Formats: sequence, C-alpha cells, structure tokens
Amino acid sequence: MIVLGTVLPHPPILLPQIAQGREVHVQATLNAYETIAVRIQELDVQRLLLISTHGIVTLNRFHTLGANLSGNFERFGHPALTFDHEIDQEMANLLVDAAASAELPLSRTPIWEPSDHSVGVPITLLGNALPPTIGVVSISFRPPADHYRLGQTIGHALASLDEPTAIVASGDAVHRLNEDSPRGSHPRGEEVQQTYETALTNWDHEALIAIDESLRRDVDESVISPTLILMGAMQELGADPRILCSEHPWGVGYVTALVDTTPEHH
Repeated sequence: MIVLGTVLPHPPILLPQIAQGREVHVQATLNAYETIAVRIQELDVQRLLLISTHGIVTLNRFHTLGANLSGNFERFGHPALTFDHEIDQEMANLLVDAAASAELPLSRTPIWEPSDHSVGVPITLLGNALPPTIGVVSISFRPPADHYRLGQTIGHALASLDEPTAIVASGDAVHRLNEDSPRGSHPRGEEVQQTYETALTNWDHEALIAIDESLRRDVDESVISPTLILMGAMQELGADPRILCSEHPWGVGYVTALVDTTPEHH
C-alpha cells in the first residue's frame, strides 16, 4: 500500500563532496530532504519506487530496472563517489505485468545509465532511510497524459502490496529561471515554475498536462513528467501535498515536496 509520495530535486551540488562548501546555499533543500527521510522512517516504509528522469529515457517506451543499481558521479568530476542499491525484483515484475495489462509499453532492462544523478542524489541523501530494496522506473518522451496513466497503473499495482510503500518523483524544475542560471534565463521560466508549484499544491494533474511541451523543453525542466506519474499513482489516496522548500540559488528551481495520504487510506 502506498503511504507516502515525495518530489525531490537532484542537483549533484547537494552532495558535500561535489559542492565543496557551496551546499550552504541549498541548506533549506537539504533540511527538507532530512524531513522526508524522517517521514519515511516514521511510516516504516518497506518498499520504495524511485521515478528517474536521467536513466533509460526513450521515445516510445518506459523502462524499469531489473538488475541491481550501480552508478557514480564521474560526469561531475567525482568518479570515486559511487552509489548502489539492490533492486526490488518483485516490484519490477509487478509493474511490467500491470503496464502490459494496461497496454502501456514498460520494458524491464538489466542495464541503466551509470551517471543517472536523478537516482544517485536521492539514494545518497536518503541513505539509511531507504528500504533494503527499491524499484526504479523511467520517464519517457511519450505524451504527458501517458505518464499520468502509467502512474495510475503503478498505483493500482502497488496497492496490492501489504508493506508500506513510498514513491519518489525525482526532478529539477525550471533550469532557466533567471540570469544566474548557467543556461541563461527564459522569459517564461518563472511562469512555468509558478504553474508547476500551484498545480502541485492543488494536486491538479490537468494543469500540468496542459503546459505546452515545447515550452517545457525551452525552459528546460525535468520535474513535470515524474510528478505526473506520482499524481496518477496517488490519485485515489486522498493526497495531501505540501511544498517543504522551493529555492533557486543558481537560477534553477529546486522544489522539495511531501505528499501524505489521508489516514483512512493507510
């Protein structure tokens, strides 16, 4: 049963080994991560699904990892900084079967992108709060509505599990908020950022689906697709979303949110 959802940003600069002191500028985000880690432990979460944005991302298919996860931060200049985790094979099988029944293309794969910081950062920061095994599923370039529908399918599948289960939507929001961004600003960056945060707070998946896909690419965001999967998965659970932190010290939006379920759905 799903007892918790969360949206987590994944900039590698959150990690002190990479930040080299600059993590003080994202202390609010780190504090929010700690709040979520505590909540995972309070709810005795035994199973967890992590939605990745930088793993195996293809045009027409979603993917779930079927072999143990292993990666590193070599792309960010730290090859010795690694991450790994055992994969929940039962969950992987469950998701593939459920997607097939819903006629959604979800493939089980034995390989993953080793530099996938969208899983590496949350795994590193959540640390011992994580259950012994986790599931990983990727976004794709399929339409936004398909992400929401995949989420619905995932939600129904995970509802069959007896153990308390959490879902993590890993994604950074708008990367072009202002001139502080290394990618420059976009005139509609703040608009998309605010639309996202309002939709998240109101748990309004239709507002996210309505955002023009070309605009999403232009402002360079990676959080809407995983959030749509999360929303679909928790649509029937009386979701109670709360943004713990929203900051953008380098012109990139980092949104950290906690999504509880109402007690009658536990």
